[in-house]
Amino acid sequence: MPFINDYIDVQNKIKTDITQSQLIFEETLRRSGLANTTPQIQYSNIYQILSARDSVHADIINAGLTEDVKVTGAVTELICKIALDAAAPNRYDKLPKTWDWIGDYAIMGSPFNLFISVKSYKAKERLIVSGTGQNAAPVIGFGLFDDPKEWSPDRVKQYKQRGFIAIYMPQTLYNTLDAMIPTTAGLPPRLVRRYSPANGYPATNIKNVYDKPLLRKLEDFSNDIANVCLPNSYTLDLSRY
Repeated sequence: MPFINDYIDVQNKIKTDITQSQLIFEETLRRSGLANTTPQIQYSNIYQILSARDSVHADIINAGLTEDVKVTGAVTELICKIALDAAAPNRYDKLPKTWDWIGDYAIMGSPFNLFISVKSYKAKERLIVSGTGQNAAPVIGFGLFDDPKEWSPDRVKQYKQRGFIAIYMPQTLYNTLDAMIPTTAGLPPRLVRRYSPANGYPATNIKNVYDKPLLRKLEDFSNDIANVCLPNSYTLDLSRY
């Protein structure tokens, strides 16, 4: 398989003209059939891209190879970049390593900059600690999250307290959370307690500081970014978030 052969060569530093993450990303776009289309078309078919991404990862594992977590993270950042290229091509920049505690991308604007923290399949503590803790430096979370246990209502409220104004996740996880209530079959006792009336449920009902949904679906990310970037200016109207 040509891709696997290239992947082995990159891992062994025989092939040095491309990184592992870029190789995986390009193969993902090729398998999705969207490699030669615009970022707008690519992101409007985000789940086609994610399906291709799963296929690439499966081939790596089936070949007895590994994919480093840092490589996985870098690939997810490149997927996020598609949306930013589509929605705000001249407004965003990659944050330097000295700022990676706060996120991965920043959209420059007035009165506030908007930071974007990208994670892959698990939020753990890494996502919430990237929040700035203040509304003057709002943060957006973007990830391919797949674990409903990480998104109980009380946990989601903590993201709001950490300065997050939106968190984007695949529609499968969003729909699972949207349907989750204390009597959901198979819900562990620990989570049943977290779905108390005082905490509210489902988690998808929780609003950000602008009284808009905090949890959102991945497919809405690009349009939401475009909506707050006012044309012909550097103003970010975050009230639209």
